[in-house]
Amino acid sequence: MRWWQADGGTGACGLRLADATLFTTAASAPLGVETKLNSPPRVLVLSEPGGLGAALVRKLDRTGATGETVTPGSDTELTEVLSDRWAAVAVVTRDDVLALRLTLLCGQVRPEIPLWVTLFDRTLIHRLRQEVPSVNIVSSAELVARELADYCCTVAAPAPRWRYGLRVVDGALRLLVGAGAGLVGTLIVQTVISIIALHESVLNGIYFSTRAISTVTDDPSADAGPAWFKLLSAVNIIVALVLVAVFTAALVRRLSRPRLTTIIGSRTAPARGHVVLVGFGQVGFRLSQALRDRGIALIAVERSTEAPYVRLAQKAGIPVTIGRGDDRATLELVGARRCALVAAVTSDDLVNVAVGLAAGEVKPGVPLALRLGDGGVALETESLLHLGRVFDAHHLAATTLAEAICAEILHLETRAPGATAQPLATRPIPTSDDRPA
Repeated sequence: MRWWQADGGTGACGLRLADATLFTTAASAPLGVETKLNSPPRVLVLSEPGGLGAALVRKLDRTGATGETVTPGSDTELTEVLSDRWAAVAVVTRDDVLALRLTLLCGQVRPEIPLWVTLFDRTLIHRLRQEVPSVNIVSSAELVARELADYCCTVAAPAPRWRYGLRVVDGALRLLVGAGAGLVGTLIVQTVISIIALHESVLNGIYFSTRAISTVTDDPSADAGPAWFKLLSAVNIIVALVLVAVFTAALVRRLSRPRLTTIIGSRTAPARGHVVLVGFGQVGFRLSQALRDRGIALIAVERSTEAPYVRLAQKAGIPVTIGRGDDRATLELVGARRCALVAAVTSDDLVNVAVGLAAGEVKPGVPLALRLGDGGVALETESLLHLGRVFDAHHLAATTLAEAICAEILHLETRAPGATAQPLATRPIPTSDDRPA
């Protein structure tokens, strides 16, 4: 199934196609060819209906080219589409595997046409650069994440990690820490009463108390101890038995599930002055990396442990908790009352708006950064709700792509406002694999 959208545009073009008939002078060319020479260059946008593809077509039409969107189909259909006269091709999709397939097909069928593609995975970017050296690669996720990170830095100041404090957000970890602290408390109580009632030394008191709490054996002289000692010791050992059971259950639960937060190390959840990041997809993952590199503490909220980028959080040292970001209990858990900023960057505009409303109820006046993709929703949210700073992801990425493409095919040197058309290939490619499972 194909979806075509073509709007007229104005502007002169200098096409870089291999067909020399397009460059025939007006004096010797037939009327049909002269019409082609005076028409705007056509840009093929391979994308799903709506979203970034539709935004790119609108930007191209305003910039001096004509964008036409085609829904990716079979290789035979796409080969037929590519046989037409195009000034450039843009592959715009959130699926990196589909983007790789379409890019390789375009590079094989029409290698002379300027080719642009949006990709996220750096391993695929590195590989694609080897297979199709002429391809221009842009990561829309990094463009949006960079803008969001710049705004976050104006609200949350970088500081040493210890200044952000410590918050335990994982349920199993809270049980583990609580039961462990309780066991230490019962050990201290047993040691103290042993020293007082049985006149044991500190070392013997600790030794025999540990044996008693672990149900190995009690102090040999406990039988001759006073009645209050026996009663208090019995209650203390029963409490210790319960705490041992809770500690064991929490430990098993903790070891059997992904350990997304810790109490020591880079994945400790901050308690104050941090950024609460709701949504851990492509934009959320890149934003968390950017904030971490700039020394700003954060905690991410994701709905499911099966989300593709949750696995990468452990490797990247980013604390993540599982829950609904538009739920007040979840926001309370991650410390929204004491945070510096809440960033809602899920792929659903309405969810991001709901997160902004919930965060405003938890902490009135909290700074908000909302990622929105639908221009209409972005305008409505900014004008009616006054939630916070709105980042129109589709507008930013489409403007960057459109300006870069037209600079290539129209020989214009322009730059998108508020964005930088910088291909990812100019940045160092890390050796680690960013590909989600």
